[in-house]
Amino acid sequence: MSAHSWCYDDHCDLSPSQWHLLPDSYCDGERQSPINIDTENVELDESLDSFKFTNFDDKHAIKYITNTGHTVKCVLKDDVVEVSGGGLEHDYSTLQFHFHWGTESQDSEGSEHTVDSKRYPMEMHIVTKRKNLTLDEALKMPNGLAVLGFFIEVSHASKSSSHLNEAAHPSSSPTSGMEAWKKLTTYLPAVQDINSKFEVTDEISIDDLLGSVNRQSYYRYNGSLTTPSCNEAVVWMVFKESVKVDHDLMMMFPKHAEYHNVYWSAQSLHARKLHTTKASSASSFPGPILLYMLLSCLCVLFR
Repeated sequence: MSAHSWCYDDHCDLSPSQWHLLPDSYCDGERQSPINIDTENVELDESLDSFKFTNFDDKHAIKYITNTGHTVKCVLKDDVVEVSGGGLEHDYSTLQFHFHWGTESQDSEGSEHTVDSKRYPMEMHIVTKRKNLTLDEALKMPNGLAVLGFFIEVSHASKSSSHLNEAAHPSSSPTSGMEAWKKLTTYLPAVQDINSKFEVTDEISIDDLLGSVNRQSYYRYNGSLTTPSCNEAVVWMVFKESVKVDHDLMMMFPKHAEYHNVYWSAQSLHARKLHTTKASSASSFPGPILLYMLLSCLCVLFR
């Protein structure tokens, strides 16, 4: 890793406390990411509506997978996958998605964002760029990039007694996208060396990887890239519900990349506001009203 001057630990010349010394670095700014999401101090924002995910179901959108020396990144074909809506003022083209993880231990924690100081095992970042800007232009704009952050944690059915557990509790089985994760992780041995890359030929869509996770409920704030040069150009959407993945598949990331704890610690929020989506319509009904509605439906059915 000698060619990679910065790192996440203290085993290189430029550990996180020194990132601000890198050329053109913004890493000591006041709109840095990641952050700890304090759920007691979020503000409801009615403008945070549903997203439009264009071609997230495209099973051939991933161009190649690569080991950057700091993460494993999946690069997408140009101008295929897009994101709009969700309170965003522009349309965004999806460039790539990558991962942050901890170690190979059973209770590993490796997400970048935390929620009420809880760190998840992994985090997936889907990086998008404003369609009307070049990447260089986008990096200079406060909303030039939009990043979708998804927490990843262990599926209940993937623990040591996974087969028995799945049989006894079908509802706790992995999401329908587990096959996609199996396909994706088969490429990890091929990119074990830093700077290596491998063409993705299997049919894997982003929809497949996200499975049934709720994409309507999320947090929003203005921040930065979480790696040098930490450009403060990102509109962040951090989704509340985590993606569930088999533990053994998650452990393939640190195992084959051979580096650990690839996440930056939480940065100060400073004067920024943290926003959240409104509660779902179902949750706005008090329990007695829901019960009354259910009983009314039953009465109609059995007349």
